[in-house]
Amino acid sequence: MNPNRALNERAALRGVVGFQQTVIFSLLGLTFAMACGWAWTVVNSTVVILPPEVKRPYEIGSNFGNKEYLGDMANYVLQTVLTVSAESTDFNNKVILKMTDPDGYAKLKTELEASSIRLKRDRITTVWIPRKEEISERDHKVKVSGHLKTYISDVLTSDREKDYLVEFSITSSGRLYVTKIQEIVKPEPARVAAQ
Repeated sequence: MNPNRALNERAALRGVVGFQQTVIFSLLGLTFAMACGWAWTVVNSTVVILPPEVKRPYEIGSNFGNKEYLGDMANYVLQTVLTVSAESTDFNNKVILKMTDPDGYAKLKTELEASSIRLKRDRITTVWIPRKEEISERDHKVKVSGHLKTYISDVLTSDREKDYLVEFSITSSGRLYVTKIQEIVKPEPARVAAQ
């Protein structure tokens, strides 16, 4: 064995190993850069959705939903919760609970179940007719005004003007959750005059 030849072979092998290390580290760096770019795109990109039955586009992004999206979602939530009968209340509650924020799930489930029990016991049907909405895009809140008609055994028992507040939370990936559905109780005129 010639010592010069061994040194040449060792140098050649070091060169091959060095080249392979350079390729491996370059590929790891490229993979990391692509993963970071993909994560940034997912978190920061705004997606425009245009469903076939809606004439206006929705913009949804990281902690963002435009006014049209929030308004339509609030109307959908209120229609599902307030336009119910004894037969449809369980199904509608399941639909809303699938959209509910995990932190407020138990509270909203309790409220919906209590309402469902009352609807079934008294055979009540309610119909919600929205009239006007006020949207806070920054706070993800929508106030909807309209009429709530209540029927007991197919007899109209009340037709009242009501206001409801629907609050949403939007995650960094753009997923929308319902956090609160609340009736805004207006003070009665007699009480206001007495005070």
